[in-house]
Amino acid sequence: MKQIALFTAVLLLALPATSAEACMNCVNSVTDAQTPFLNSLSGVFFGWLCLVLIFNRPLAKGTRRFLYFGVPVFVLGFLLIIPLGIGLVVLFCWIIYLLYRILQVLIRKEASIRQNLVPFGLNTVALTLSMVLIFVTTTQANSTPELIQSLGHVSPFYPGTVHNLMSRLIQRGPDVVAPLSESLKQNLESKQVNPLLATRIAYCLLQIGGPRAEAVLKHVVEEHINLNDNENTKWESAVCCLYAECAGSRAAPVLQKLLNDSEEQPTAPLSFIPLCALVRTGDLTAVHTVLDQIEVLQHQLEDPFTNRGSAAMIRLTLQALAEGQNREDLKASPIYHRLLLGLRPDHHTQTGIVWNQQWDGELDIPALKDHWSQILK
Repeated sequence: MKQIALFTAVLLLALPATSAEACMNCVNSVTDAQTPFLNSLSGVFFGWLCLVLIFNRPLAKGTRRFLYFGVPVFVLGFLLIIPLGIGLVVLFCWIIYLLYRILQVLIRKEASIRQNLVPFGLNTVALTLSMVLIFVTTTQANSTPELIQSLGHVSPFYPGTVHNLMSRLIQRGPDVVAPLSESLKQNLESKQVNPLLATRIAYCLLQIGGPRAEAVLKHVVEEHINLNDNENTKWESAVCCLYAECAGSRAAPVLQKLLNDSEEQPTAPLSFIPLCALVRTGDLTAVHTVLDQIEVLQHQLEDPFTNRGSAAMIRLTLQALAEGQNREDLKASPIYHRLLLGLRPDHHTQTGIVWNQQWDGELDIPALKDHWSQILK
């Protein structure tokens, strides 16, 4: 038994924490289940290992030793190492086993059973504690503050989990605008901005909509967007574009001011951010402004220091201008795929555009101005 317990402990320690989280995230994306109790169960698991190593020899032998101590060890190990769906099945079997043993103790008056009441009691305590931890931590994790905090920790490589978390907040409607705003403010005022949290809160505000959500995004763009360096390009790009979609034509003056300010900074070649955001407002004047400055976007593409994400964002914006047939096409390009939101992009539109991050078609500026003047008039 000691060898089994030690092997399980070594296996758990050998697997990095990200492996367990990755496994759980895969289950979350399919089953919509949440595993906020992972850390708590870790404590129970290692506590159980200590009990096994200290007390197993005097309390039980042979098969009984495995039933009383091996079963709990493997149950908790399954809950931590393999997907939650299988772990819950094993946990259910553990409950049935203990109920069966209780029935034996009450009906069959055998001394051999009564001699094992101590390990049987330890089984019951461990099971009860595990269930309480699952219930309490799950309840806490479903609260609005915990959901918001979780937004900043899930990798964009698990889009199902990210979308699930954001959907839970969005479904709560305008009531979560205030806590989202406060969390966003604290994040942006901290020494190190969490880009995952910033972009996902902005996306939630967009989906909730309304004057309050729009005001929050406007304040962020006016007060916290700094185009003097390349450090925060991803979250700044996302927030600008999300604000543009949320406010529409009302966002054009704010983004135009941001564009003007960026042009005054010779060391900040990030004017492509407000230009791409202006397109997503669906405003005719904003679209003409971008068409007049196509050279800026093309020059940015030729810059060897432009990263792949920024280049894809520019190319998709140019493709929307060149091939778009309605206002919705201007903000349908999947630029958020590379902006830390963890959203699965749509690679085509109802009007027939097949998005291509390597798009390099020709642009006829006068013809495009006439084209969009007819659509956005």
